[in-house]
Amino acid sequence: MKPVHTIAALMGAILLAAPSWAQSGDTETALAGLADQFARGFYARDAEQVLSTVHPELSKLSLRPDFQGFGPMAVENLTPGDLQILGEYYNADGRLDPVHSTVDVRFFDTTPDVGVFQLTADRDWYDFFLGTRINGEWVLVNCAYGAFTWIDNPDRETDLGLIRDRVEAYASAWDAGDEAGVVSAVYPDFDRRHVDRSGAREFLAPETLETIAFSVQDRGPAETASEITVFEATRATGAARIDAEDRTEWVFLLRVNGDWQIVNSFWAPV
Repeated sequence: MKPVHTIAALMGAILLAAPSWAQSGDTETALAGLADQFARGFYARDAEQVLSTVHPELSKLSLRPDFQGFGPMAVENLTPGDLQILGEYYNADGRLDPVHSTVDVRFFDTTPDVGVFQLTADRDWYDFFLGTRINGEWVLVNCAYGAFTWIDNPDRETDLGLIRDRVEAYASAWDAGDEAGVVSAVYPDFDRRHVDRSGAREFLAPETLETIAFSVQDRGPAETASEITVFEATRATGAARIDAEDRTEWVFLLRVNGDWQIVNSFWAPV
């Protein structure tokens, strides 16, 4: 797996040792710069810098312990409005130096229009991000994130297998044309989206569970089974890729009360 790079090293040597799943050095260069801009916006308490990197309908999800004081964890979505407030106040104690604090980026997968990577913001937090190009501009659209202490996962190998099982259940239901199986394999607030590139202007197209079920019905059973690649598992987040007959789909997962749940995805036709 590719070693973690600082932004300076990544920008200077991104093409030297790309892993087998990384296809686009240009994508890595563009998104590494965007990731640096995003994180350093928090370091500098510059909300506008943070917001300049993300889509207005960013899906940025994590776990909120002790939901409503009842104990269980819940999935929390940080909207761009939340990020505007956090961008102004997150580093109020000045622990993160805007210049010298690090931003490390490790890519899981890239194509000419999509990149999936882990951003590690010094020793504060990490993000699993998916960025894509819309109307020629790179933007961050999907995220699953957590505290820095969640990165080191002593049960990583076990969790990689559990994530594979969950993603295979989702992909197999798609392959079978089983709309109920697809819906049951994902989190109830599942965010699935793609970029509609069919017109003069491209746009991010979100999908509800209802429209996803219609899509499964319209597509029908596949002739070829999907292939699954699991990229990573921290204590709380997972990332994987589905290579299906008609699409490539990248999914992020969160471990909600002990169970891995697919919480958002992005797909592109093949």
